[in-house]
Amino acid sequence: MPDLLDFLSSYGRVVLLCHPNADPDCIGSAYAIQSALRARNPSVAVSILAPDGVNAASSKLVEYLNIDFEESLDEACELLVLVDMPSLDQLPEVKGLVGSRRIPYAIIDHHTEEPGCLGGAVYSRLMRTSSTCEIVYRSIPKKYLDRRAIQALLTGLIYDSRRFLVQPNASIKAASKMLRRGADFALALEMLLNEQDISERIARLKGVARAKLYRARDWIFATSSIGAFEASVARSLTDLGADLAIVASSEDGTSRITGRLNERFQRSTSLNLASCVMHPLVERFSGTGGGHPSAASAKVSAPPEEAVGAALALISEKLGLKPGEMKEISTRD
Repeated sequence: MPDLLDFLSSYGRVVLLCHPNADPDCIGSAYAIQSALRARNPSVAVSILAPDGVNAASSKLVEYLNIDFEESLDEACELLVLVDMPSLDQLPEVKGLVGSRRIPYAIIDHHTEEPGCLGGAVYSRLMRTSSTCEIVYRSIPKKYLDRRAIQALLTGLIYDSRRFLVQPNASIKAASKMLRRGADFALALEMLLNEQDISERIARLKGVARAKLYRARDWIFATSSIGAFEASVARSLTDLGADLAIVASSEDGTSRITGRLNERFQRSTSLNLASCVMHPLVERFSGTGGGHPSAASAKVSAPPEEAVGAALALISEKLGLKPGEMKEISTRD
């Protein structure tokens, strides 16, 4: 496999594509690649596209890096690089453009492969790490990474490793190397301390209040419904103790289903939310979706209750649960 920067330098116009609600791992990785590629080969035009915006946790990092995002996919794009995302299924409009224009694409991601996606990529760099930032740091000669780029990578690594709870030995080792090259740990934490606006705080509290709880063996599952901030609500439920959270919202006859797993549960069961839950939901109800083993979502043509019920059935089947083994926990006791 050719060196990442050498490969990217063979194209004249490169677009780095961020996943929906791009998080600090995605933003930090994209910025570092852009910065390093410009240092390696200034003749290459490289930009960052975040068609569905960034999440709240990324706002301070984006401000610190002073990133200018592209508003749409450049017609002159010669190579599209999927950063921190394994497939284009989460961005159907971009996927359509890539297909119609026959734009080659590459993948840089730390999650499992999406069916049918890797075979279409002209280049891929996939590793099972706590973050895509760690892959980028490993893949780029350090002489092309300035202090700001390394700061971006450290911030993304801290975020996606959940403060080193995910693969702690490897993530701490990578962070230590970044610190020795000038990154500031306190600054990274400061950028990740983001005050939620009142609407998100209300959504999180409503989502928790509406939660239904289930016990299966020694696992606890939580489901809920909310009008917005599904991912934030799902994270709240896992932070409070759920091993798995499924949160739904509805709009114009469709439902958006978002799932989150905690690291212990994902490691012990090998459940992959993207391939085991979201992809089958998309096939059954029609729609779009995908994501990562422990964080994934789908938009489907089904009522929220039906979609959540189908998701739980898929999870039960994957875990080999017997009928009646998943029992609802009363929240009124």
